[in-house]
Amino acid sequence: MLKTFTAIIDRQRDIERLQEMKDYIDARIRALESQQAEDRPSGKREVVASVTYRLEKVKCGKKGCKKCPHGPYWYAYWKENGKTKSKYIGKTLKIKD
Repeated sequence: MLKTFTAIIDRQRDIERLQEMKDYIDARIRALESQQAEDRPSGKREVVASVTYRLEKVKCGKKGCKKCPHGPYWYAYWKENGKTKSKYIGKTLKIKD
C-alpha cells in the first residue's frame, strides 16, 4: 500500500492539491489519536452545516499528569480554503438552529 500511496503523491504537481491531502492526513491522524486517547466513552459526532462537531478526550501535556486524558470536550472542524480548521467548543455543545 505504501508504494501506491507514494506513487499517488509523486504524480501530484499541484501544490494546493498536495496541501489538501496533507491537511486531510493531519486531520485523520488527530482523529485517530483522539480515538485512542478516549477510553471509548461514546465517540459522539454531530455534523451541522458542513461543520463536524466531535467529542474528544485530550492530553494536557503536563509530565506525570495522572488525570490524562481530560474531557471529553467538544471540538468543531470545518474546511476553509482547502485547509481543515478546528475550534475548541467546551464541555457542552449548544448548536443554534
